[in-house]
Amino acid sequence: MQDIYETFEFYKIKEKINEYAKTELGRIYVDELKMLPSFQDVENNLLDLEEINSIIIRFGILPIHTSANALYLIDLAKKTGLLTPRDLHLIAEDVLTSQSIIKYFQKIDVSYPRIKGKVERFLDLSPLEKEIHRVITNSLTISDNATPELKEIRGQIKKVEKQLEQKIASLSFTYSAYLNDDNATIRDGHFVLPVKTVEKSKVLGIVYDVSTSGATTFIEPMEVVQLNNQLTALSVEEQEECRKILKQLTALVLIQEGEIINNNKIIAELDFLSAKSQYMSEIDGVIPQRVNTQVVELIDSRHPLIEKDIVVANSYFLDEQKRIVIISGPNAGGKTVSLKTVGLLVLMHQSGLAVPASKARLGYFNHIYIDIGDNQSLSDNLSTFSAHMSNIAKIVNAVKGKDLVLLDELGTGTDPKEGEALALSVSKELESKHCLAMISSHFEALKEYAFLSENIENSSMIFNEEKLLPTYKFKYAAPGHSYALDVASRYGISPELIQNARNYLNNTQTSESQKLLFILQKKIEEMTLLEDELVKKQAKLDTLEKKLENDEKILKERREKLLSDVEDEKQQIIDNTKKEIDDIIATLSKGDLKLHEVIELKHKVEELEDNADIITYNEEILVGDCVSIPSLNLNGVVKKMKGEKVLIASDAGMSLEVSKDKLHKIEKKVGASKVKPNVNYDSIMKLNVGLELNIIGLRVDEAKDAITKYLDDCRVKHFKTVRIIHGFGSGALRKLTHEYLSTQKDLSYRLGQANEGAGGATVITFK
Repeated sequence: MQDIYETFEFYKIKEKINEYAKTELGRIYVDELKMLPSFQDVENNLLDLEEINSIIIRFGILPIHTSANALYLIDLAKKTGLLTPRDLHLIAEDVLTSQSIIKYFQKIDVSYPRIKGKVERFLDLSPLEKEIHRVITNSLTISDNATPELKEIRGQIKKVEKQLEQKIASLSFTYSAYLNDDNATIRDGHFVLPVKTVEKSKVLGIVYDVSTSGATTFIEPMEVVQLNNQLTALSVEEQEECRKILKQLTALVLIQEGEIINNNKIIAELDFLSAKSQYMSEIDGVIPQRVNTQVVELIDSRHPLIEKDIVVANSYFLDEQKRIVIISGPNAGGKTVSLKTVGLLVLMHQSGLAVPASKARLGYFNHIYIDIGDNQSLSDNLSTFSAHMSNIAKIVNAVKGKDLVLLDELGTGTDPKEGEALALSVSKELESKHCLAMISSHFEALKEYAFLSENIENSSMIFNEEKLLPTYKFKYAAPGHSYALDVASRYGISPELIQNARNYLNNTQTSESQKLLFILQKKIEEMTLLEDELVKKQAKLDTLEKKLENDEKILKERREKLLSDVEDEKQQIIDNTKKEIDDIIATLSKGDLKLHEVIELKHKVEELEDNADIITYNEEILVGDCVSIPSLNLNGVVKKMKGEKVLIASDAGMSLEVSKDKLHKIEKKVGASKVKPNVNYDSIMKLNVGLELNIIGLRVDEAKDAITKYLDDCRVKHFKTVRIIHGFGSGALRKLTHEYLSTQKDLSYRLGQANEGAGGATVITFK
């Protein structure tokens, strides 16, 4: 039987996910991705993915940079008993990574029990990390202070090297007349002088090399032989001491091998989940709803390996009532792509991955059986038809109730009548096995049977008859035909040949059921176009209705709040007025008032009369509102606003420019003034805006409209800092966001920090 992983090119999905993996073991986990053995395994994997995806969207990418495969390092340590400084450094880095992850989750106050449960399994290996980094330097060498013995040896080496340098410099000067070069050099670890070959007898020492030309002989002078030997001996001691140190560290690692492997696996598991989450963002995927029944429901699903700008989204549905779907339609119209899309998305789901769709509901299938594409077998000397039949025979014999079967062009490659009979027989057998199946076919008998059976549904790939081009759109309850003659005409077959073919077809199609089926297909196609238009119009009406309902609700709430605020302020004015009157009465009752005190009391009474006509609103001031200017004792109407400056047409007939904070919005009582209040409820409703906008899942044009409106609302609301969440994905939404923000002169922007969504969000500050 065909290999589903190879046929669906599942390795390409794994390659995409691996681009996001950062650890060696995490990449191994990706490479090992395959169908999970049970429904519960799928459930557990997808619950983990749901949590990690939510964490990354809200708090940014996990602090995982790299991690070696500790299983390999431990195995190496057991075999050799000696790890290199680099190996030990990698083990220590794992400890630091685990500490960074723990700190990352300590800042998260939201409940993520599954992922936090994994993090809580980290074991503290900080003493091991400190010891390794005490001994191993950042340049992956052993520190001089690793042991007193090493420090002593390296001190002696430096001392001897200095003596050698001084001695060689002295000898270079002494023998300068016999040298080809003033500088000494090193051969086989020994300091030597480049002596002219003709003068070599003048320098007593050991010959180590001769130049290619033979003109220079490299001699180690006897005066430095002892120092060179001493240096060589010290180097051997140094190497032995370093080996001893590394052996001790390796032993320390092996003592804690279980803890090291435990932490390494947790890091890899989190990296693996993070990679799956980032791939989910790339494909705009969703995590399917899991059901323990036979169901395939994929809404607006897309093949993840087809470019986003050309892929056509389709919806597919099978369940225990409609178990088999027959797909008909034109050649190269997308039937095979539909089969591969359904098969690949079911495979991805059962491997613990999200799927590219707007919504998905999937059951668990024990096996996915397929016969798709050219199955010609050269090794077995089988024709294409024979290879197909061999594969289908194995499928029919093996298939059971909880399996999914996908068959492409069933029964083709042989005599059409016999192929049609065979396709009908196989379809009935699959129906009796109670499996779910999708079968592509041109056979009329299969379409007719689908009309008669309660468990089989006809479907087709829609064809544009005007342009004679496939649309790649999948449609239920609409059998199609091949449009072979129409397509042949488009590609250059002469009209005479096409007409002859039509005449022959009309003469051979004597079956009434075939004629009725053809008429029905045409009617269904016409109804499909009308239905699509109605769906679009209904969607627009639904959106408009929801908006109107929401606007009405907001308007009602705003009005109630406005009236409540007015009533509260009115009562406050009454209370204050009563108190002022009481104070005036108390003062008058003294009876010995002076003239200036009487005048002052008169002014207070006049102020109370003025204030009695004014009720203030705790509302944002808008153009057309009635306002008071307490400092000038004037009222007026707002005519124009620019920043914090407001142009007022006052009751006194003057136009004034006043700061907004000097104004109070007012409503005059009936008869008190010709100016009436103008509360702009539409503007009030538009101010219902939050501190962040999530555009994940929107198309580019939708996202731009949403950003434009959101920023305008933020300006009206006078927000200082807001955030746009665009996710990671392909980067298109982030690019759109930044391109638009760069055109706005009144703000600055930056990518979010770790606690702000990191690269998946952009933080905006208004100037």
